[in-house]
Amino acid sequence: MQAFFRIFMLSLSLSSMAMSCRTRAPQQGEGSPPVIYTLSLVEGSDKALIDKDHPGSAGNRQGYEGGIVFRHEGIYHLFVTEEVSGWDGTRTGHWKSADGLRWDRTGTVQQSVKRSHNPRHAIWSPMPIYHEKEGRWNLFYVGYEFSGNENGRVFRAVSDKPGPGGLDGPYTDQPGTILSFSDSSLNSWEGRQGTDSFFPFRVGKKWMAFYGSSDAKSHWDVGLATADSLEGPWKRIQGPPVFTRAENPIVTTLRDGTYLAVYDDLTSLSANSHIGYAWSRDGLHWTHSFLPLPMPVWTRNIRTPQSLVPAGNGEYWIYFTGQSAGGFDKIGRIRVKVGRARG
Repeated sequence: MQAFFRIFMLSLSLSSMAMSCRTRAPQQGEGSPPVIYTLSLVEGSDKALIDKDHPGSAGNRQGYEGGIVFRHEGIYHLFVTEEVSGWDGTRTGHWKSADGLRWDRTGTVQQSVKRSHNPRHAIWSPMPIYHEKEGRWNLFYVGYEFSGNENGRVFRAVSDKPGPGGLDGPYTDQPGTILSFSDSSLNSWEGRQGTDSFFPFRVGKKWMAFYGSSDAKSHWDVGLATADSLEGPWKRIQGPPVFTRAENPIVTTLRDGTYLAVYDDLTSLSANSHIGYAWSRDGLHWTHSFLPLPMPVWTRNIRTPQSLVPAGNGEYWIYFTGQSAGGFDKIGRIRVKVGRARG
């Protein structure tokens, strides 16, 4: 992956930047200049939507991280890692909202295994994707053996109930792994954390997926894997990472066919006020940038984007997690507009 370079300065007026920072895509061959995509802030986040005082947070000691928000059959759905006892004792929570603002926790989809060194001792990064060929929801997620960040594997579970209505579960784990720290075909940049995230997206008749790995202390990188079908088998694309100091990409397809991703920008590991984003025409070659944000009053560190939910007129809702001063990870949202320009 390419490295991010933060050029945001506190003394620089955000209004003069039009709340947007962009990185020019390199010229590739002859012809028209490349299209540059920008994200600009339309609506900020005045308060957390899900915090420690929410009734659905009962029994949750540390908060929320990762996962995804999307709209299905007119309802907003949130699949999220709930840090019930910290990084090890986690569960997958399913939340719903009619308007995207007021949320109700509707159930626990998965629970981590208490026994250390079990492959599902900590479960993270739940990503439900509907598999047209199977006619069932596939739930991809990461499992760690211990410490909440070591020996990561990507697992796939399938909804017991067929059809789009099976989203609520229950889900049954499938044999084997999608990707694992123990695979023989690791990239050189993968570390002891193993696979820390996985997000599949369709490219033509095939599938691609972002997956991440780390040494669990100093670097977090993201690469690509590919498969002929959603259930796999999945193979890593060998080579350098697509993004560095990054984690948990989520991808959507714009109306013009361009792939747009948002992800956790880890250039700064504390007091982060950026969201990373990138775009690609083919799913393989990506140009990256970042969106600087005014720090919401309810968080001291912006973490993981959880969505690109269409809001109309080229605008999108980005839900995201943020660390609070009290140590509880909360969820809020912003609205952004996607812009285009020629380089």
